[in-house]
Amino acid sequence: RIPLSGPPNLRYIIYGVVSPGHYLRGNAKCTGCPVLRSRLFAHLSSEQAGKVACVMSLGLYRRNQIVFSEGGAAQHIFAVRSGVIKVLKSLENGKDRIVRVLFPGDFFGFESLAQDRYPLTAVVLQDCNLCSAPRDEFCRFLRNNGDSALGMIRFLVGEVVRTRNEVADLSFKSARKRVATLLMHLLSDDATVADPPPVVELPLSRLELGEILELSPETISRTLHAFENEHLIELHRREVSVRDLARLREASRL
Repeated sequence: RIPLSGPPNLRYIIYGVVSPGHYLRGNAKCTGCPVLRSRLFAHLSSEQAGKVACVMSLGLYRRNQIVFSEGGAAQHIFAVRSGVIKVLKSLENGKDRIVRVLFPGDFFGFESLAQDRYPLTAVVLQDCNLCSAPRDEFCRFLRNNGDSALGMIRFLVGEVVRTRNEVADLSFKSARKRVATLLMHLLSDDATVADPPPVVELPLSRLELGEILELSPETISRTLHAFENEHLIELHRREVSVRDLARLREASRL
């Protein structure tokens, strides 16, 4: 563990390094932030968004760093500004199961609003900028901003619907659609057809991808190679160059 100054949740860092100079509150860097564009905050006025920025701190997290651990004190809410996070659940056999992968604009750690301990573990897959808010400060913000509190209710209902849809998708979506959807999530929102084409890095092994998508590693490999043969993508180990963004997007919706 490395003691650092900064928000309480980051005073002890495991498997990673955070620069204290990256802690920002209400900074101009919030402009255009995917967190403020998310469903939770998209309805806010500029003044309200500024209040949110004053509640949240921005921190740099490195690959393999543990953001919080299952059973750890639940004191903060987090949002992904950039990078990728995996969320794990410990099983009775001692192994960990990946239950979700988080991308820019996603929130996590909401359990802290109702529980004293985190029920899951969050680990950095790709270097991340994460926004974090102490539970008490976030609750105070909601109490003082009725529109945001209502937005929180709508957001949490949306999360329940999203989870239900994801379960249904895993039951009915084809392997092709599941893999294409994952690749589209890994692309930035403003990705376009370009020369050179946009490149994404697969943050997980084939085995880990299989855990998330409920597919065998062999099926994932076959699907990726099928996309390559159809000239949708080009594979370079864990890097994927998107050759035909429109067709890949179509494959994720079929």
